[in-house]
Amino acid sequence: MQVSNNSANSIDAYKQNSSQKVQAQDATQTSKNVDKNVEEIINNSATKVAISMNAQYILFEMNAKSMAKNSMFAQAGIDANSITKDQQSVLDFLSGKGKIDDMSLSDIGYNGKPIMELSQDEATQLVSEDGFFGVTQTSDRVANFVFSFAGDDLEKLQKGRDGIVQGFEEANKLFGGNLPEISYKTQERTLALIDAKIDSIKNPQDNNSKE
Repeated sequence: MQVSNNSANSIDAYKQNSSQKVQAQDATQTSKNVDKNVEEIINNSATKVAISMNAQYILFEMNAKSMAKNSMFAQAGIDANSITKDQQSVLDFLSGKGKIDDMSLSDIGYNGKPIMELSQDEATQLVSEDGFFGVTQTSDRVANFVFSFAGDDLEKLQKGRDGIVQGFEEANKLFGGNLPEISYKTQERTLALIDAKIDSIKNPQDNNSKE
């Protein structure tokens, strides 16, 4: 049985339209995946920063204030009678009892004793210059996390930077806009690392001249 030219043309047109629809769907899906990846960078960056800032705050307070036995609220410098739900979730997280945005302490690389169970000396060590939650290790950790997601993509790097700022603001708000100095120094160094990466991509000739 022969197919008429009109029918053949119709079939070809149908196939072509179908192919275009598939391509359009693939492009839409790719766009959604890109948007999702960027959103993940922002959310995960914000979470990692917030976790680090929360930990720094608690550790700083544990170090700065007198320790009351069997009272993690007193250890953290928080009034148990006025604690908010968000602050409680942070305390639970740092006690090893919960997660923040589906991340545990081990998800950011910390495998030590639950923070709320630390002695004053142990808390001091963690926020020291070489400590896990000190300025250098924390800023390196967060910046490298963004680099692992974004690579040399300027848009993703900027979104990761936005996530860092967002996470810092969330932590700052949680504790009444009064984070310890170490947190501000960590924020400054983290953003400097991201900015240096962005600048190296935008101005590669400057880096070549320095070599």
